[in-house]
Amino acid sequence: MTYESTGMPDEMATDIDNATSSMSIVNAQPTKDISTWYPWALVVVYLVLGGALVFNLITAIAYVKSPLLSKGKPVHQLIFNMTITDFIACLVSQPFVLFQYTEAGVRHITGRKFECIGSFVGLIVGFDSTVTALLLITCERLFAIISPLQHMHRVTRKTCRVAILVTWTLVTAKSSVLFLWNKWTPFAPCIGLALMSDLYSSYVYNLALYLCMGLVAFFNVVLGCAVVVAKRKAGIMNASQTTTKSVRRKIKSSQGELKIVKIVFLAVGVLFITWIPNNTLANTVLFYVKKGQAPPYDLLVAYHMTRSMPLFGTVADPLIYFLQNSQCRSAVLRLLGRTEAQLGRQQSIYSLDSNTTESRGSVSTLKTVTDC
Repeated sequence: MTYESTGMPDEMATDIDNATSSMSIVNAQPTKDISTWYPWALVVVYLVLGGALVFNLITAIAYVKSPLLSKGKPVHQLIFNMTITDFIACLVSQPFVLFQYTEAGVRHITGRKFECIGSFVGLIVGFDSTVTALLLITCERLFAIISPLQHMHRVTRKTCRVAILVTWTLVTAKSSVLFLWNKWTPFAPCIGLALMSDLYSSYVYNLALYLCMGLVAFFNVVLGCAVVVAKRKAGIMNASQTTTKSVRRKIKSSQGELKIVKIVFLAVGVLFITWIPNNTLANTVLFYVKKGQAPPYDLLVAYHMTRSMPLFGTVADPLIYFLQNSQCRSAVLRLLGRTEAQLGRQQSIYSLDSNTTESRGSVSTLKTVTDC
């Protein structure tokens, strides 16, 4: 979401008045109170957060207890990092939600500089870490498809861990700039308009956000083209009768790499589908505010009710890993005391029972016909 200021003067009293008026413009029109929608917004947020915390915690524990992190492919380091970023995003977004959508939270945060800025920093770190985690795994998959031999020797578990550490350091440092570069004033509302300066919004927050989102989109387009080319080459090699065993092994290995690419495409698709609507509404509201006009009431309702949409990815991601990656699925099932073999046996038993029932039914029918 985009946060910008309206260029308030330096005097404290004027800052407070302008920030308060900006909050009034954003939050309500004279005849309607937008805060009546806040409980519904909280319900949506906590339903999403509850599911995301459970799913990501189970996935993270399953990864830690399995040999995937110590002996598995390097890409599992990046999948685990995505799980951790989703889990942290759910945790650090809760102070922001409470300070924005509950009366007790608004009263508590008034006049508290560190807590107000900290809630915004946590929210920014949570979202940015998710985007950079997707950017990392996209680049790793692209390298694996374009240059598999170089990928095999250069991309190791250690290099993945170093890359993860570097991205987390950069994201945290960039977000922490807000502690030093802000225009917070005592008793002003704890909102982005009253907290972030125009320069910070334009050259730190928005620049990093749109640059990362653009890179994710660009590299996924390139990855999609690389996958199409790789599949065509594999099809040609497979059709050739002179294909050696080593080439067939390479084709089989590349097919395994392509399965993980599907996870990346699904996760990126969820990210953009859940981020674009609220970001568009936020910029539309900001357009009205900068013109000094109150946004339409229905627009404000839509804006507040979609603020939780970017969190939907934190629920979808662990489900994608479970459904699309057999090793991740096996690790989760082992944690829950189940195995895929047991599930397969249960399904076969149910299938056998149904067949037996059908055969018994056909025998009884045949007997009835014979008796007649």
